[in-house]
Amino acid sequence: MSSSSEKTDKLPTRLPTVILIHRSKESSSQCGKGFLLETGKAGTSSTPARISKSAWTVSVEGAIEYTRVVYDLFPDRCKVQLMVQSASEVRTLNSWASERQRLLVILDELGRVGAPNGSEQACDFMSGISGALESLGTLFHNLSADGSNSGCTAVDTRARIIVLSPTPRSDSLSALARSISQALRAYNQQAQQSTDKSPLQGIDLEVVHLTEGTAQVEKAKLASHIAVSVHSCYGQRLIPLMSSLCREHYNMASTIITGIPMKEEQQGGASCNYDVELFHEADIHKDLLPLGLPTTSAGQDSDHPHSSVTLRWSNPRSVLNVQFCSHACRVSPVEVNSRPSICLFQFVLGGRSVMLEQPKKTNFKHVSHILFNHGGSVFLHCLPNGKSFLEDPPSISEGLGGRVTDYRIPEFGILMKSNLLVPFEASSGEEMLPIDRAVQQLERSTRVWPLVYGDAVLFNMSEDVQNLLTLLTYERLSDEHLQECQHVIYQLQAMEGKNQQLPSLSGTARIRTGSKREEQYKQLWSELEEVAVAASSTSPRHQEVLDSLRQCRSVATRSSVHTESRSSSRDGATGSARGSIWREYEMQREAEALLTGDSTSTLRQKDVESAPVKAKATQFAPAHSTPVGLEKGMKIRPGVSLKTLWMEHHREICSSRHEEFAGRRLYPGARAPLYAHLDLDGRKQASTMMDM
Repeated sequence: MSSSSEKTDKLPTRLPTVILIHRSKESSSQCGKGFLLETGKAGTSSTPARISKSAWTVSVEGAIEYTRVVYDLFPDRCKVQLMVQSASEVRTLNSWASERQRLLVILDELGRVGAPNGSEQACDFMSGISGALESLGTLFHNLSADGSNSGCTAVDTRARIIVLSPTPRSDSLSALARSISQALRAYNQQAQQSTDKSPLQGIDLEVVHLTEGTAQVEKAKLASHIAVSVHSCYGQRLIPLMSSLCREHYNMASTIITGIPMKEEQQGGASCNYDVELFHEADIHKDLLPLGLPTTSAGQDSDHPHSSVTLRWSNPRSVLNVQFCSHACRVSPVEVNSRPSICLFQFVLGGRSVMLEQPKKTNFKHVSHILFNHGGSVFLHCLPNGKSFLEDPPSISEGLGGRVTDYRIPEFGILMKSNLLVPFEASSGEEMLPIDRAVQQLERSTRVWPLVYGDAVLFNMSEDVQNLLTLLTYERLSDEHLQECQHVIYQLQAMEGKNQQLPSLSGTARIRTGSKREEQYKQLWSELEEVAVAASSTSPRHQEVLDSLRQCRSVATRSSVHTESRSSSRDGATGSARGSIWREYEMQREAEALLTGDSTSTLRQKDVESAPVKAKATQFAPAHSTPVGLEKGMKIRPGVSLKTLWMEHHREICSSRHEEFAGRRLYPGARAPLYAHLDLDGRKQASTMMDM
């Protein structure tokens, strides 16, 4: 197959075909059992006469049926030529010109040829093949000339020849294939020296013998340019065989329209339902078959069954209600002379449209196809299942079934803007091409990148955390970048120590509030470690960020375990409350120490120095020892809980932050005189005392 040009598609789109009908004395012989034909006037009884068809009549009907379907579905696109071979000549019934590619032209020429009279001599098989090769060579020469003028120089010069012969060949299939190969080689040698013919690349030969035996087929293939098939059938099976070959050669399919209402005069005007089968291109169902469109077995003959899609007649609509369609093609009836086919086509050609629906799987009607008339030809339109692209496009946040999803649309826009490509002229001094550097940047940015907000907590945090995620995608980190990453990590640890709520993005509130705060922090640290591990292979400083993160997690885990061991040595509810205060205070203290630059060893030394001396489980620490959780000035007293000490200490702090009451300041004792400034008798009276 030639492929020297990329300007336009190759010509022709399908293989041109020559149908060669043999005309010999065997053509006038009876073929098949015939059929009964009633004669006489209407209403009178007569004996039906049996009418038999000759082999010539059957061959002509098969050739006309093949040509009719091709001309109906592919006018001006596929070319078919009929030739009649006798003992003396090979006569061409129609030329390759577009105005001669008509069924009426062929029928008119067949009328001039007439039926054989039984005195014809036998035909030379190879002389008819040679005549068909020369006619095809002339066609391809004209197509090449037209293609050169239009800018297309690639012409597929393969062709197909169908031979209808009433006499079976005596030689074998392999001998026939070798004869065809020799004839093609001889013609190509002659065409290379001619100015009005083109060589042929390959031949697909279909030989049909009319016999009284069982239908059978034999196939042979020489290399990749010659294919030979020999079919044997008797007269009544020729038309189904030609229809089957037509479907195979032109990639056609069929659709059965069921439930067509028609009125019958013989039944008093009652309505009856009929079925009509249509031929069309197979692409009309390519979008529906994967969705489970049911297919049934159909065909005029059991020897040549084929799959067909069944659609049900729906109420026809006016011409103004034609909907958007995704595909359209011409249709041709399988039984062109049947009354249901004629009524259906007359109905559509009259300006009406027919809606076709798929078999009901649910209670809802789904219209998938429509029959409509365009310029005197009936077309089958396929309606799309989804929304039309002529309508408003769906929102990017609309998922399957119209469900709204929480896609990270703003973040995706930022990702696209940060990975834009611009024209760049590469120089010899560049170590890496810009396109390679851009690919690496995109790879670093998408190592961990959830599609929706609900998949992660880390990517819903405030701007500080987002800066950490952005810095981890850099190729190199400076000292300032490293300190900023560590600062964000320590800040998150301090927030966890204070049991503060996670800071979400302003106005989004993407963090799920149903889970506990401890679970949210646990998920946050897990996701942050996943991002840091993915970025740790970028540079050594990225690895330092991962080490700092793991160090903070280990400190938090160790503090939790240490606090639980302390709280377990206390009794009941007092120990539980005390353990909670110890845990919160120590996590806050460790985070502040990391923010101020204290090392882990210094932190552990301070923890050891401030830890209370261990005693029996029923006793408290000595009075001179101050635990880490107690502030300066707080003394442990036997029988007093830690909560009471904490409240008294805070009450003292609050009292020192305001001006003391004047009576309590002048009289520090437990009692103060009431109305001390009053002297009613001119002398000093004993003041009434009031408890303070």
